[in-house]
Amino acid sequence: CTVLAAACDAAQPSRVARLLCGAASGDGDAAPLSGVWHAAGVLADAVLASQTAATLQRVYAPKAVGGWGLLRACAASPLDACVLFSSVAALLGLGGQANYSAANCCLDALAASRHARGSAATSVQWGPWADVGMAAGQGVNARLQAGGIGLLSPAQGNSFCDLIKYFFVSH
Repeated sequence: CTVLAAACDAAQPSRVARLLCGAASGDGDAAPLSGVWHAAGVLADAVLASQTAATLQRVYAPKAVGGWGLLRACAASPLDACVLFSSVAALLGLGGQANYSAANCCLDALAASRHARGSAATSVQWGPWADVGMAAGQGVNARLQAGGIGLLSPAQGNSFCDLIKYFFVSH
């Protein structure tokens, strides 16, 4: 298979569609699009009473809007794999992350809806990584650990990524 890894502002549906246009069509030397992986996200943590429309949009844009735009852009492609990287925050509703929890629930719902229609879809609820990633700074990891949430080491996270790649790319 050929893998295209590209950075794109997932919150801009037109940019996502433009990125996927050539890949989905299979024009030229490119193979037809057979799988997509959505791994966008940002944090804007605050207790619910302190959340604003801006902090909600900051988090929803790459996660929920980006996931929806990605799935709309590749709707005509019969995908073998559709992997949306969600968060355990969707399941546990972690304190100070109401916006992040809800945005990840949207990703889970997108995957469930696609799966219910008989299309490939998986939502992976990641836990926080130690030392790297969005939760590594701003005291987020310390707050999560104080709340009883364990952290994935980079080695554990990379091993899990290898397992996901094996499952979706090799089969």
